[in-house]
Amino acid sequence: MRRVFQALGRKNLLLMGIQGFYWCAYCTYFGFIVLYLQNHGYSNVQCAQAQVLIAVATLVTQPLIGYFIDSFITCKKFLLLTTAMAIPMAFLLQASFANPILCYAAIVLQAILFYPSASLIDSWTMALHEKDPQVQYPLTRSAGSVLYALTALAFGNMIAMLGDGIVASSFLLFAVLMLVCVGLLEETPCRNKQRKATQGQEEVQRISGLEATKILLRNKPYVFFVLSCLLYNIANKSTGCFISNYVFNVGGGSGELGMLMFVSAVMEFPSMMLMGRIMRRYPLGGLHLFALFGVVLKDFFFLIASSMPLLVAGRVAEGISYGAYVYIFVEYICRNTPKQLNVTAIAFGTAMTSALGGIIGNYTAGLILDSWGLIPLSASAMGVAILSILVFLPVAFSQKTKEASAAQ
Repeated sequence: MRRVFQALGRKNLLLMGIQGFYWCAYCTYFGFIVLYLQNHGYSNVQCAQAQVLIAVATLVTQPLIGYFIDSFITCKKFLLLTTAMAIPMAFLLQASFANPILCYAAIVLQAILFYPSASLIDSWTMALHEKDPQVQYPLTRSAGSVLYALTALAFGNMIAMLGDGIVASSFLLFAVLMLVCVGLLEETPCRNKQRKATQGQEEVQRISGLEATKILLRNKPYVFFVLSCLLYNIANKSTGCFISNYVFNVGGGSGELGMLMFVSAVMEFPSMMLMGRIMRRYPLGGLHLFALFGVVLKDFFFLIASSMPLLVAGRVAEGISYGAYVYIFVEYICRNTPKQLNVTAIAFGTAMTSALGGIIGNYTAGLILDSWGLIPLSASAMGVAILSILVFLPVAFSQKTKEASAAQ
């Protein structure tokens, strides 16, 4: 164990713990949220409404959180505060299924407190890497994928045996473990915090929120990249939101659902580690096109799915695609935006892709599913995934970058 500790390094191990326990907690709450609601009599449209509420809350708050962390408070302090506040929200959800309004309120509050943490942890990791090259984003983020996969596999079977009353206690366990790791890791300073000139350092002027927005919206590579990621998320989330429907359509249950979540998440690990090795050898835009194509392939398998093996094949394609996408998303933004605004750019990009993509994808998916069924849903998702590739082509192989790569 001591050799492992020395080989990986203290910071990498703590970041692996933060990523791993965050995604375990995320899995127990958000990963099975549709199944929880369906188990308590909520319709497909109501499940989609819950997902839309999550996305709206994230869309509104995440850019503000990103700018707040760039300018006023460190990632460490923010994560300690919001994770501690998220724990009671898990118990509130478990107690409120019978009341849709209270249930939705619990979900929205949890989305505000816990959902944005993923992009903040990624930003923190990239900032630490600049100070210490031994910090490796692919390694630490892969720990999140692997533990998410194992949690999904185990939790699906636990729900089948024990019911969904274990949600809150499971979330509590993983959130506390995450808090311990966050508390032991060093802080990184706010880059957009105004600082007066000191010996050996220049004065740093804070970029205002309005100026930051203008800078990002005038950045052509950033805008086209975010637009392609928005379409990617619409395609991915529209079928992913109702993965339980695909499972039940071929005769599976919660155990098979957990297995599918495991397959997708575990495939992210080799994909992400491979990206860490080849990113310096191949154009980042070309690698992003590869990630986008993975969802086209996934939705094709879902379109023809008549058995579990075809669903598994689709989830394998999704896992490979998403593992590449996650690393490319952070790296591309760090290369193409000012360092003062890296957290803001990542948070804004996440809100405009994952959150807005969730709003459009999940709600549209619920309507298509109730009106026409799974086949039209898969076909429309595949069409949007193809469109995401076409949108990114104008800047796919552009060599212009505003900042050097933050990852090695």
